[in-house]
This record gives sequence, structure tokens and C-alpha cells, in this order.
Amino acid sequence: MITKPIDYVLDRITMYRLVLYALIGMLGLAMLLSCFKLLSFSPLMLLASTLFLLIMCWAMNTILARVFAVPANVESATITALILALILDPAQSSGDIQFLGWAAILAMASKYILAVRHKHLFNPAAIAVVITAVVLNKSASWWVGTTDMLPLVLFGGWLVARKIRQEDVVLVCCGVALACSCVVTLLQGNALLTHLKQMLLGSPLFFFTTIMLTEPLTAPPTRSLRRLYAAIVGVLFIPQLHIGSVYSTPEIALVLGNIFSYLVSPKTKVLLKLSRKVKLAPGVMDFVFKPSQQLAFAPGQYMEFTLDHPHADSRGNRRYFTLASSPTEKLVHVGIRFYPEGSSFKHAMTTMDGRTKIMAAQIAGDFTLPANPQQKLVFIAGGIGITPFRSMLKYLLDTREKRDIILFYVNKTANEFVYVDVLQAAQAQLGAKVYPVVTDTTAVPRNWPGLVGRLNEQVIYATVPDYRERTYYLSGPPEMVRASVEMLGHMHIRPNQIKKDFFPGLT
Repeated sequence: MITKPIDYVLDRITMYRLVLYALIGMLGLAMLLSCFKLLSFSPLMLLASTLFLLIMCWAMNTILARVFAVPANVESATITALILALILDPAQSSGDIQFLGWAAILAMASKYILAVRHKHLFNPAAIAVVITAVVLNKSASWWVGTTDMLPLVLFGGWLVARKIRQEDVVLVCCGVALACSCVVTLLQGNALLTHLKQMLLGSPLFFFTTIMLTEPLTAPPTRSLRRLYAAIVGVLFIPQLHIGSVYSTPEIALVLGNIFSYLVSPKTKVLLKLSRKVKLAPGVMDFVFKPSQQLAFAPGQYMEFTLDHPHADSRGNRRYFTLASSPTEKLVHVGIRFYPEGSSFKHAMTTMDGRTKIMAAQIAGDFTLPANPQQKLVFIAGGIGITPFRSMLKYLLDTREKRDIILFYVNKTANEFVYVDVLQAAQAQLGAKVYPVVTDTTAVPRNWPGLVGRLNEQVIYATVPDYRERTYYLSGPPEMVRASVEMLGHMHIRPNQIKKDFFPGLT
């Protein structure tokens, strides 16, 4: 299948880097189209306006980060600038330049000023153009929503949605917007086919839903809430919606949706101070942080971590990590695997000391224990994918809640197993069954108590007699997760019985 090689590539790039590449590609196509006069402005105008927006966003982001004493995220500022370049007409006069400048200033300022507990409420580009429309009476043209731009918008947007596993959010928003708009069109007695053509080929719907609606920091934390959020924004997106003379626009729809998202989302953004670093296994460390405030989260959820460090490489200064700690613990544990050709982010983590602070935000994720404590579970962990299960098991130990759990913990060699203390306690106190699995058959210790070889259907059949009754939780390297899904499919396990851990960016 074509999606397999694409997924392989997507696994190796951060979410923010992918968005950046998609936006650069769209602007590159726009410059090419403008060379052939297929767009209403020259390539020089577009290039100059884009560079101006990049400089303004970078400068304002740097200044405000220092004023508010928080890490500056250059990647985020660059993405916002490129989005503005794609939805605002290139400058053709001094007044247009002022408009672009104010849009950039307002977009960056919104991240720091329109924020609660250091968490910004609105999509920066969207709130900027809403404010400029009110104050300066200049609004976004959304010129990216043209037929000529559509092929690359669809492809780039699909890659982003697939990377962050939000295809359903995009489909819900598009479906609701199209359905509601068609109903209104029919009620108004207008030509349905003409309207549909305009919505599908001549509107920013697909750019809006794939690039802006899916922004993690202003979206709700769980899948069900994200779908509701998408539906609300989809209704607000329809162009016929208005109050008096004020008609809905994409930016207004998104800003109103952001308000809903804020109301239903955790408001946490905390500073973490390193307490200690513990080497758990070759290439694996447990970072233990003291948070500036107690975190409230569900075991198995993840957060976005921002570590400002000099000479950040192209992978940026943000990463998503699952919390290995339980909400019952005062300190925050994050288990991380390091590779020889690691990023500057991870290198900076290895040099952290007690004075280093790291920002954590956006508690999110659906990879959590089922509400029904009687549901039988199978956990399949590969490598550092054990972290969400450490969180869950530690929570069950601290709350003394027993659940029927079978855990398969897969590593290449026996010295790679981590958090063994929690796993052993779960066996002794909760009755959980834990099967360590070593896949390298040439490096099995004498008297190895676990399983040897790859985890396959025969192993599941032999160790889980009631395998059809269980819900399966998968966490680990993407290749392992995909192989496990395929294995479970061969065993006729229904898709709704399978939950996969997910990180929006490469760690």
C-alpha cells in the first residue's frame, strides 16, 4: 500500500517541521503560478511580503519571549508568518505593508497576552486577522483557496492531518460545513451545484481544516471533543451565516471554536525544574521534574515540552512526551530514549542540571484506561513505549485498584527493560501478568524467565485464552505498532478493540 512508505517517512519528521515544509511548498507553488500570471500578484510582491512577515513575526516573538521570560519558539513564529502570507494579499502599497506588520505583531502578541497560565487561547493567525478586520477594516482574502492551489493544498494538508492522526477532525469539519451550506443554499433557492463548486474548488476550506483547525495547542485534548469542536467550527464556517451585516469568515469560525476548546480543555502550562536524571538502560534515561504546580491528568496522556537551547537544529525546540508518572505522584517522570544521531533538543536534555527549566503544556491524549474497570486489557509495549503503561500501573498501585491486565513488554535484549520495579509491584499487588519478550534470540540470558522471539499470533493464543474479549493497548515504535495492528487483524480483533499511543511529533 502507498500509505506504508508515506507513514515511514512521516514517522521521522516532527509535526511542526512537516507543517513548515507544507507551507513552504504552497508558497513555492504560488510563486510559480504568479510567474505565469495565474494569480493576481507578482512573485516579487509575494516574496517580499513573506519575508517581511517572517522578520516581523520573528522579531516580535523574540522580544515578547524575553519580556515574559519564556522560551521563544522560532518554528511556531515561522509557521504563523507563512500562514499569514497565504491568507493575506501581498503588499502593493505602504498601507498594505502596515496591515501586514500589524497582523504579524498581533499574531505574536496573542500568544503571550491573550493567554491564561501561559497557554494561548486562539490560533495566532486567526485572531490577528479578526482584530485587524475590526480595528483597521482590513481582512484576510484567503487567496490560498483557489483551484490552481488546490492540488498541493490537498496533498500537503492530507500529510499533516495523517501525521497528527486528525483525518477524522478534517472530515467532520468539511462534512458539516458542506452539508449545512448546501441546506442553506437550497432554502435560499440558489443553484446547489454552483455553490458546491465554489466551496470545493474556490474556498479555503481544505487549507483551513488541515493546517489551522488541527493546531494542537488550540484544539481540545481528546478525540471526542475534537470531533465536536470540528463540527462547531464547520457550522460557523458556512459563508451564508451572519448576524445583521456581519458575515461569518473562516477566522471568526476558528476563533469562536477556540473559545469552545478553551472551555473544555485543561488550562495547564507549567515550568518543570529538573530534580534528577536516572539512567535506566543503555540509551534510556528517566528525567524527574518538580512542577511549578501539581499536574492533573489521566494516566497515559502526553504533554508538549519546550526547551530553549542554543543552536537548535532543524527539528526545533519542542517535543511531545508521554508522562511516565502517575497523577498520584508529586514529581513528573519522563522516560526518553537517546540515539547516536540525536537532535539538539535531546542533547540539551542530557546536559540539563538543577538550574535548567523546561516548559510543559497541552495535556492531551486518549490513550487512557477505560472507564469500565471490569474491561479486560492487553498492553503491548515496545522499548520506551512502556512509559504510558508505567503511568497507568503506578496509578492503579497507588489507588489500589485491581484490573485484569496482561502486559507484553518487548525489547531486543534483556538489558533494555526499564521501570521494572513498577512492573514487579503490579504483578505482586495487582495480579497483573507481565511477559517480558526478548526478540534477539542470540542474546538470551541463561534462565531467562520471559518469552523469546517476536510477539506473534501463536504467543497471544497460548498466553491469552480469552483474547477475543480484551481491549488491546499498543505503544512503541511506529513499525511495531503497525505490525501489532496487522497481527491483531489476522486474529479477527475488531478495530474498536485496539487503542494506539500517539505522538504528534518525532521525539
